[in-house]
Amino acid sequence: MSLALWWRNKWRRRFYKPYNKIRHRGHYFVCRYFGADFLVHSINVGGLEISAKIGEYRELQNFITSCAALKPDVFIDIGANLGLYTCVVMKNRLAPRAILFEPDRRNRVHLRANLLINDLLDADITINEVALGAEPGKFRLVPGPERDIGLSQIMETAPAGEGYEVEIVRFDDLVSLSGKPLVGKTLAVKIDIERYERKALAGMARTLAANRGLVQIEVLEAREETVGLMAAAGFKLTDEFGPNLVFRKA
Repeated sequence: MSLALWWRNKWRRRFYKPYNKIRHRGHYFVCRYFGADFLVHSINVGGLEISAKIGEYRELQNFITSCAALKPDVFIDIGANLGLYTCVVMKNRLAPRAILFEPDRRNRVHLRANLLINDLLDADITINEVALGAEPGKFRLVPGPERDIGLSQIMETAPAGEGYEVEIVRFDDLVSLSGKPLVGKTLAVKIDIERYERKALAGMARTLAANRGLVQIEVLEAREETVGLMAAAGFKLTDEFGPNLVFRKA
């Protein structure tokens, strides 16, 4: 990140945090970012960064530019959360079809609200209420706090009584059963599932190997292992934006 952009983000965050608190008084409000509208909460970190127009700014710029050039057949949003990437991609008509994964029931309500206000309810968007992993099964999802709903996390050994049970599926199995196999397609993929990314990658190895395109992954740990998994599917690391790594295959 350039020094100029770092200072821009710092000062916009410093201004919008008290501004949102005073102006919106702990309520939800709508703001615009990269051509899409978002219902955000004034006390939420993601809402602050979207309203300040700094949330994953460089990543989104790169994703938009890449999609415009690649013209993906499908956008896959793994960890869709409130729909930041989905709404930007689909509102700007960067992909004709989207497949979403969001196991957090609170986040899904927020996601559908943002699809609604962007007139995307009739778009070719499939929301899967499951988590992706290496093997099918059931684990507990521990929701993130209201101040940062993006921190919802799959816990294979969650403390008793914490969170709730969600289904885990393999992406390759789900696509095979859907009747819409992904082979020889151009994909645009975003994966952000709080340290469960490698498990999801293991369950979609066949899909990645059989297709080309762009994959952006948040990597908070095991960087080399993640790079190795992508290399095995033919993807090369081309860009880095903090913890977000971008891979491409022509």
